[in-house]
Formats: sequence, structure tokens, C-alpha cells
Amino acid sequence: MTNSTLQTNKNIPYYLAALGVFVLLKFGFRFADNDDLVFLLKPTDTLVGILTGSYSVYLINEGYYHDTFNILIGKSCSGFNFWVLCFLLFSCLAIKYFEKPIHKIMALPAALIFAYLLTVFVNTSRIVASIAAANFMQNQQRLLHEAIGIMTNISFLILIFYLTEKFLRQKLSKHKHHAKTP
Repeated sequence: MTNSTLQTNKNIPYYLAALGVFVLLKFGFRFADNDDLVFLLKPTDTLVGILTGSYSVYLINEGYYHDTFNILIGKSCSGFNFWVLCFLLFSCLAIKYFEKPIHKIMALPAALIFAYLLTVFVNTSRIVASIAAANFMQNQQRLLHEAIGIMTNISFLILIFYLTEKFLRQKLSKHKHHAKTP
């Protein structure tokens, strides 16, 4: 058995824990409403308002409505799916690169927090880009909104994966190199 196989086998419980959190969050999302997702919706709405100069009104069972642009930031725009995918991405990379069990365990809550912060940023970017693009293609707003959402989320997930893996690889290889020198 190779060293990499042994490492993978030792990581299985951590990968299963991350997958379990992912599944539980996705299951919970099915039953969530706007009030349950306010932790994602409110900061996103606040940043959208700051960047666009628009004010919103919270409509119960609907979300944050911006009259200026006739848009609603609700459950489907919460960025929840991006958040849980980003969490899984961070978790898997941390589990792969960290060696100590305590670091792998601590990586899961840290991954939730980092994924949350990035989700608010990416979601705000997606919504602001959709608002800006809507001015150019007013008769295709729904299609444009979905296309921008897909492209934004995929682009950021790829970029986040690449940068995080590069950072972890470099940081940990330097750490191993310094640890070996007397």
C-alpha cells in the first residue's frame, strides 16, 4: 500500500463528515424559507443596496424587494447552493492537505465560515452584474439572469479551487521544508 493510499484511507471519516454536513444542509434547505436564510439574504441585500444606491423592503414570504430595479432577492437568490458547494470544496482541500487530525476537524467549521464570506461576495457580484446587464437586454432578463448566475458561480468556484489548492500546496510544502531543516 502506498503512502497516498494510506493517507486517503485515514481521510475517509473526515470526507464523510464533510459530506454529512453538506447533505444535512441541503436537506434543511428544502424546508427553509426567507426568514431561515436571512443570514445570507440580509448581507447580500445590504451590499447590493450600497453598490447600486437602491433601497429594499423586506416582504414576508418573498424576500428583499428593490423597487428601483423591480428585483426580488429571495430564497432562490440566496446563494445557498454556492455556499454548500464552496464549503465542500474547502473541506475536501483542507482534508487532503492537512496532516494533523485536529487541523482536519477544525477545517470543517472554518470551511463553513470562509465559504459564507465568499458566498456573500460572489452572490452580491452576481446580482449587481445581473442588474447592470438587464439594462442592455430588457426582453431577455430571465435568461440573462440565469446565464450570469451560472457563469459567475462556476467561474468563482473554479478560481477558488485553483487559488486555495495552490495556496495550501505552497504553504504546506514550505512548512514541511522548514520542519525538516535543523
